[in-house]
Amino acid sequence: MNVILVVCDTFRFDNLSCYAGDLAKTPNLDSFSNEAFVFDNAYLSSFPTIPARRDLMTGQYSCVHSQWGPLPSDSVVLQQILSQRGIATMLIADTPHIFQNGFNYCRDFDGYEWIRGQDDDHFRSHPRHVPMPEHPEKWSWEHRETLLRYRRNVARRKGEEDCFAPQTITAAMNWLDSNGREAPFFLYLDLFDPHEPWDAPQKYVDLYDSGYEGYEIDYPLYGFWEGVLTPEELRHCRALYSAEVSMVDEWLGRLFTKIDDLGLQEDTAVIFTSDHGFMLGEHDFIGKSKASGESGYEALPFYQEIARIPLLIRLPNQNEGMHVKALAQFPDLMPTILEIAGVEMISGGIIGMSATQLLQCGMYGRQAWKLDTDSLHGVSLMPLLRGEVDRVREIAVSSHTLINATPAIAKTAIVTEDGWCLHYAGHYPDPMDGTNSAGLPICPANQLELPAHPSLYFLPDDPGETNNLLDANSSLARKIHGLYVDFLESVGTPERYLSHRRKFVF
Repeated sequence: MNVILVVCDTFRFDNLSCYAGDLAKTPNLDSFSNEAFVFDNAYLSSFPTIPARRDLMTGQYSCVHSQWGPLPSDSVVLQQILSQRGIATMLIADTPHIFQNGFNYCRDFDGYEWIRGQDDDHFRSHPRHVPMPEHPEKWSWEHRETLLRYRRNVARRKGEEDCFAPQTITAAMNWLDSNGREAPFFLYLDLFDPHEPWDAPQKYVDLYDSGYEGYEIDYPLYGFWEGVLTPEELRHCRALYSAEVSMVDEWLGRLFTKIDDLGLQEDTAVIFTSDHGFMLGEHDFIGKSKASGESGYEALPFYQEIARIPLLIRLPNQNEGMHVKALAQFPDLMPTILEIAGVEMISGGIIGMSATQLLQCGMYGRQAWKLDTDSLHGVSLMPLLRGEVDRVREIAVSSHTLINATPAIAKTAIVTEDGWCLHYAGHYPDPMDGTNSAGLPICPANQLELPAHPSLYFLPDDPGETNNLLDANSSLARKIHGLYVDFLESVGTPERYLSHRRKFVF
């Protein structure tokens, strides 16, 4: 069976009507959801972009032992196993972070295509002078170099087809035209949209805020918006974001049509998901973390707008949608895709042999590898879809890396099956200062502006997480914390990180 996986960066779950959302107009994904399994309680695992991809490819929670960084050469990854089994594997992406700086997340695909120029990609050096914001305090000025590079990269853009999501999806459709019927395949599309910068064609913007005449703040400052943006500017930021979502939806609709036109629906599973969301004014915030500025970088609590993600799985010949209530996370995608593709999870491990380029140009060696299936943290979701079980995990854990021993960074949300959400940032009697994994200075513990204390919310009654019920439910909070510690132990968290999570103080 074939598998097409689409990951969109920063795509909020409430863009879609299947989640009772109305943030954006998404008719094609809404139609797709009517023929798919809709996971109502899917959550990010490791945050943000790169850790999430590592979770997806390895089936493990990378947040407990690593930071933002390259894909380790000794990790056995999804595409490696599929290629070993004779399945054609192809990556088509415009997300630059998975390719650049030696990150090598294209490793072991049979082929890959990098659509150049998105975000901070060092793609074009000209034009040297491009328009930059007049009021830098409103923009994410720490990303000034990113904005400069991006505007150079898109300076020659002529129309919608030159935007990055259309380019990437067009490349995928071309690949399907040439390769879709030749062999079983795994096609992975990684779209950076609707991540900033938000610059969808005006026709999409007009769907949400026609006639706006203020600043087009396409990469807003991460932080509290009041005093920085006007209400009109915030409204327009939401419009710019929603416009990107609608553009992505338009082109995904073309991809879905291509799948049908090629007759692939009868033997192809299609998965749509995202790595995380984005705050657009909720909790008085815009962004997904607080820019470092004078006080230093801080992580946001994992509110639902960030932590909850869309996850839609359409199996071959499926023509009726169904909602799945069970918890699901990114590490579950690897074993799920393996099962869909017909790869048996053999007790004792999966073994294989791959070609590895050696130091001398043109000289290759063969390297044996083995995946210990017991080392996977993810669980296949297929038993859920077959109705054999009603859950695959007791809690969902969304987390920043635990390596940075400071409550400014190491924030976690733990969601239970019945909808309780515990926010927890560890117990650090002597929290460190320093920098985060991107090199930004961390806010000292005595200067935090964002919540770092534990809090407890009941999501069915309070999806906006405004009513902290911790004091009245302290015993329940301790129970959830205990489940969290058990989880950390089960996934092999090193004690030097786990020790700061064992104690629950509020």
